[in-house]
Amino acid sequence: MLNKPNELTDASLDSFLAAAKLPVLVDLWAPWCVPCRTMSPIIDKLAKNSAGKLLVAKIDVEKYPAVMARFGVRGIPTLLLFKGDAQPERQVGALSQGQLNAWLAGHQVDVSAQPTVAHTEALAWASFYGDEGLHDFIAQRAIGHAAAGDISVGLGSFWIDGKGSTSASMVHQADSQAFERITGLPIAIGQLLDICGYLTAEQMAALFAALRAGKDYRLVPLRFMHWWFSEASAPWASYLRDPQLVQLLARWQALCADRLAGRETAPSAWAAVGEQAALLRQGYQRPDRQLEQMFATLLQLLSPVPVTTEGDTWGHIAINIHWAQFQHLEILSGWSDEDRATPGKRMGWFNEKERQSPEGKLSQDEIAALRAAWAAENAEFLAKENAFHQSIPQLFLPVKVRMQQELNRLLAEAPEF
Repeated sequence: MLNKPNELTDASLDSFLAAAKLPVLVDLWAPWCVPCRTMSPIIDKLAKNSAGKLLVAKIDVEKYPAVMARFGVRGIPTLLLFKGDAQPERQVGALSQGQLNAWLAGHQVDVSAQPTVAHTEALAWASFYGDEGLHDFIAQRAIGHAAAGDISVGLGSFWIDGKGSTSASMVHQADSQAFERITGLPIAIGQLLDICGYLTAEQMAALFAALRAGKDYRLVPLRFMHWWFSEASAPWASYLRDPQLVQLLARWQALCADRLAGRETAPSAWAAVGEQAALLRQGYQRPDRQLEQMFATLLQLLSPVPVTTEGDTWGHIAINIHWAQFQHLEILSGWSDEDRATPGKRMGWFNEKERQSPEGKLSQDEIAALRAAWAAENAEFLAKENAFHQSIPQLFLPVKVRMQQELNRLLAEAPEF
């Protein structure tokens, strides 16, 4: 079972080590060994809480005594820590959880718990209600839909004729409250899953390897937003053309870092960010300030940080993330500020023509004629826009992969309920 120690044999050890991309801790034990049995729940807990940092395995030396001779082991329990091609470090004898963590840290493997953070919302149950069977059932269902090509990305959760978004594929419904009740996961997690684009069976399997039963995921959406606003996601600060907004973004990041480090922050500090974001947003109601408007909206929605059960708010956050990424791809594709403003100006031009019409509403023939007139006057931009739209699926791939990798990491590192 995933997130349990891997049960190895003397024959499978080498292939397991060769395939490992993380340090590997191997527990040599035997059923008759009392100190081994004392260590067993500690090793199990380590395997569950060290995802993304360490692989944990066990070998029963009563069944496979050749391992003892191979590594010159004379007593058990013995822990062997493998890092790359170097000879393994070893620890003989039972350890407490704290002693084990300290020993690993001494060998540059940090599996320490995250700081204690005061939550603004209660949690009534763990992910998947702590039921591994429920987790496995939903995982198989979602992976099956991904393998069949039933999953796609849209603006929010949707489920139509057996096809839909990532979160909807897990519960066969688009309703966010149904997602929460069936999976035991926060609604905000579902919103993030949908915009991260888990489309293939391989991507879905990686998600469910990180997304486990019995976890507390309340801080994952905030940690994800802290990462998404950073330069690791995209150089947002260099895109934003208002220094005040850049400073406000940095202020939000600082408040978020304090909270995630367990340092208390006055509610008034969050409220001040939200209020300033709302004021700045009023000045961005122009086609050439769309990205600034999106970021001001995000900062307003996230100040203070909404609880993970506020589906409408997190849905709005997800939509703004999507459109900001769209602008990011336009910039990477060489679009100028004027290019990025043109679709908004086009919409304004059509709206003005509609207001000037005698009926206050355009007929289908009038709309077609206006489209033809606009296309004739803007042929170069229209060609650029069409080429960009055709390339969007490929352009989005590396963006979605980065988002999935980060969200998977945060899910894997979340604490137990």
